[in-house]
Amino acid sequence: MGMFYRNFWLSKEAFFALVLVVLFVTPLFVFGGSRVIYVDKDASGSEDGTSSHPYKTISKALKNADDGDEVRVKNGTYKENITLPKEVSLYGHSEKRDKVIIESDNDDKPTVSMKHGTVLSHITVKGGRHGVRVLEGAKAHVFDVVVKNSDRDGIHIDSASCDKKHRVLIDKTRIINNNRAGIFSEKRFIVILNSDVVGNGSDGIDLASGTKAWLEGNRLNDNKGSGAKLVLDGASLYGKKNGFRNNHREGLEVSAYGAQGTIELKRSAFVGNDRYGVARVARTTGGTKMFGNLSFGQGVNESRFEGNTLGNLSSIVRGF
Repeated sequence: MGMFYRNFWLSKEAFFALVLVVLFVTPLFVFGGSRVIYVDKDASGSEDGTSSHPYKTISKALKNADDGDEVRVKNGTYKENITLPKEVSLYGHSEKRDKVIIESDNDDKPTVSMKHGTVLSHITVKGGRHGVRVLEGAKAHVFDVVVKNSDRDGIHIDSASCDKKHRVLIDKTRIINNNRAGIFSEKRFIVILNSDVVGNGSDGIDLASGTKAWLEGNRLNDNKGSGAKLVLDGASLYGKKNGFRNNHREGLEVSAYGAQGTIELKRSAFVGNDRYGVARVARTTGGTKMFGNLSFGQGVNESRFEGNTLGNLSSIVRGF
């Protein structure tokens, strides 16, 4: 059984590696011949979106953008709530994410909403009901972004089919000081890489039941809830080299309601959390029997548990 499971893991890891190659390579072909539209809040004179006559607001640039266009924003703070149209990419022009700040003008709305096929990169997003909202059914890519100080979730992801055509990829992103979860996602396919999800008012990451996900190289630290909150039912969730440190509750909380699912996190660190390193919570009587496919690697791939106040791995807690 152990050999079968290890071989199964390797096939999963190879699968996700192939998916990531497709995700990073494909945009080179999709956006290679696209039009570039420029934005500069300090511009004067006529506006047509060219580099010599840029638009003064991001909203106006997006209103004039078509599928496949790229919007490049000069340094500065833009007080707007924006929606990225389908297949449009938005980049900070200097490729330094602290130089372009989009700050919410209406905290009853997300600061940035993303439709299908959109990209957000090299930008800081501040405030809003949510900092970034990925709309229902939308595929989206968030790369090298800071999301902070929203009233609710830093990144809120609506539901979609669990396939690569509708995946959300979050890479090299810092999600900090949001009032609720750093990242909240309804059921879909989500990939989170090399990101800091820290100091949020609730959990670092909160993923719904049935989620398919790959987590790698993330730091889920110092959140007021748990580092991550996952649901075992229907999950196909794998990852490695993630840190769950110094959270005010668990490093990781896993709930089970009674349906099968798989969660495996290899070579991760569960260190210094105020409650358990990992808490297993059965939400129904049937859920008490479903933790067999929750695992944390073996041998050289084994995760590290250290200094968690109530212990490393809880007994199965009845949450009903």
